Amino acid sequence: MYKQHQFFKAADDRRGQASFCPNCGQAVAATDEFCPNCGFKLHATTDQPSPSVNTAQSTTSSTRKVRQQPQRHMPTWGWGLIAVIVVILIGGYLYGQNYYQPLNQLDRDLTALKTGKGLAKQVTSTDPSLKITNDSVKPMVTYFKNNRKSLASLASSLKSRSATNDYGIQFVKTGKDWLFFDKYQLQVTSVYATLATNHRNVALSVNGKHVATSNKATYEHKIGPYVPGSYTLTAKGTVSGHQITNKGTYYLRANGQTYDLDLRTISFTVNGTPNTTVYINGENEGTINSSGTLALNDIPWSNRMMLTGKYKAGSQTLTAKQTNVSDAEGQDVDLKFAGVMSKDTASDYLNGIFTAVSSYTSTGDLSDASDYDDRTLDDYFVNGTDNTDYKELVQMAKGYYDNDDVLDVTYEPTVLSTVPAAKQQSQITYDVKYDFTNSEDERIQVFRYTATVEKTGGHYKIVKITPAQKIRSYTKSDDSDD
Repeated sequence: MYKQHQFFKAADDRRGQASFCPNCGQAVAATDEFCPNCGFKLHATTDQPSPSVNTAQSTTSSTRKVRQQPQRHMPTWGWGLIAVIVVILIGGYLYGQNYYQPLNQLDRDLTALKTGKGLAKQVTSTDPSLKITNDSVKPMVTYFKNNRKSLASLASSLKSRSATNDYGIQFVKTGKDWLFFDKYQLQVTSVYATLATNHRNVALSVNGKHVATSNKATYEHKIGPYVPGSYTLTAKGTVSGHQITNKGTYYLRANGQTYDLDLRTISFTVNGTPNTTVYINGENEGTINSSGTLALNDIPWSNRMMLTGKYKAGSQTLTAKQTNVSDAEGQDVDLKFAGVMSKDTASDYLNGIFTAVSSYTSTGDLSDASDYDDRTLDDYFVNGTDNTDYKELVQMAKGYYDNDDVLDVTYEPTVLSTVPAAKQQSQITYDVKYDFTNSEDERIQVFRYTATVEKTGGHYKIVKITPAQKIRSYTKSDDSDD
């Protein structure tokens, strides 16, 4: 009933001498390569373990291979890449620490303030109504370009972390850059101001942009917000048939300021060097006449009326010092050039020279040639005793002293005019009245000179004197001219 199973030795079992095919059970010789019955390849099979054992061993071996796989190591280039990234990160951090130091940021902000390049990115405000753009910061750049001392003052204030300054600008921390570094910017005051004028139909503008037109005699208009800086405020209108403009440049920096743009006129007289062209706020107002005056009538008024003048001296054009004449109604205003003598100063100067000449004429001793303040005659001349005109003056005085027919000589200088000659130089035109006393009569001679004088080391000194021009000559006894 039950089929009897036969069990055969495996072909690779070397414990007996007989071997059998593992496929069909046919007896085989040890030297057979294939089973003579079924053709099974004996040696390939004999090298294989039995199916049951082989399966278990295979599973166990496979499991062991998975568990005992060696760890995969990172290639050398990978470690190199990581090292490069670490170096870059550390270097970038160190660079950022230096780049974002507050003083370094401030230096960059000040450079932008000076040049205007990239300034809008460096400026902030707490007023959301104030839009920071390249155009809105231009007035600030304009002011500091034209006022380098103010820029230096602002820089000093910001570097010392002063809480206030005169420019409406602070250096403040405003956030972070790259998550790690403190960011600082120039925080500006948001400027709101009021423009006021005193006539109807007056057009008001800021930097050439119309902002309002007055509709009553006393009119005010609020403007802003603006970045602190230089702004040209203008009011234009007609008063008594005259077109009048009140125009001025102002540094707007504080809130609540009112700027007076009233339209009115002013009259005054300018005194100065003949032939000087007079300007007010850059506008030509006329030329000073030969008497040294120029009457200005009904000039449009503003609270900043800068008076100056230009004088042609040879190939040079000299410019007089600026004077604000907004409060000069009905007054005389002197127009002065740097280093140029006034007539009064020139008169005192010449009196000093001829006091020294008179002393030398009287004693014949050159050591006596000094004025009342003990300033010696040679000190009045450029190059002192080597000056040609000094030598001629000394020779003249010594000649009068040596002339026995001359009992006494007096000198009386009179200044006719002083004009600019060059930078720090004046030309003094003057007459000298020579009064000679001799045994018979008193003889008078008048000669005219022009001396070029320059200011050196706080003193005026003569550079040269033109040859004398005889004006008149007469004797006092009969008072008749020659």
